[in-house]
Amino acid sequence: MSFFQQDIAEKLFHLLNSFHVSSKDIEKGMELTQERLEILFVLVNQGPQTINQLAEIEQVSAPAITRTVKALEKLGYAIKSRSKTDQRVVYVAPTRKSQQTIEAIRTQQKRLVGDLLQNFSKDEYKLLDDGVSLLLSNSNKSKAKRG
Repeated sequence: MSFFQQDIAEKLFHLLNSFHVSSKDIEKGMELTQERLEILFVLVNQGPQTINQLAEIEQVSAPAITRTVKALEKLGYAIKSRSKTDQRVVYVAPTRKSQQTIEAIRTQQKRLVGDLLQNFSKDEYKLLDDGVSLLLSNSNKSKAKRG
């Protein structure tokens, strides 16, 4: 990696870290732990999941997911329902409350990004857009390689 690449990588790391810290501050204002929020993000973004699917996605044990889901149910953020085709299969789904909570977090996160983008010229927006598009493309290629 060249000095220039290292410098950019360092700046991107600091930017991502700053955003992560700011996002955590937003999330702290919620009544949810990080683990609960991660499950809600999955349910809202990907739709209903089984306990085993959630455990696989989150890379934790099924009993840990079960405890988290029970807490989310108690708080009104998740509901469980049985599959219509196989009564042994139980799905966990987000409630309206969880969708509203995740949307509120996203809105605040978008506001954070919007604050970062103030005072850019049209040309700078174009350069940033091109650069971010390339980063996303490289990220997707890297994910595909990892499999």
